[in-house]
Amino acid sequence: MRADFPVRVGLERTSNVIGYLAILGAAICGYAAVGAWAVLVAALALASLSQAEYGALYRRSAELGLGSLGFSVAMKSLGNALLASGGAYVGGVLLRLL
Repeated sequence: MRADFPVRVGLERTSNVIGYLAILGAAICGYAAVGAWAVLVAALALASLSQAEYGALYRRSAELGLGSLGFSVAMKSLGNALLASGGAYVGGVLLRLL
């Protein structure tokens, strides 16, 4: 029996897993006493995932004349990525100190 509708495979789960791996990597780096640059690497990975997922919306907002709003949202996303990866790194450091 053939389906009359196309089967679509979503990539949401894949990007979520990559995001979790970036945060886990930051925590492991904190535990292993790797330099604080690991926070920046993990934040860059998270911000890149955000850009890959919402890049079309950023471009669309620029086309509509809302470029400053798109830039503001991108910077907030980068800030959230820094907070998440920094928190994971500190969590790893605290686990090492226990």
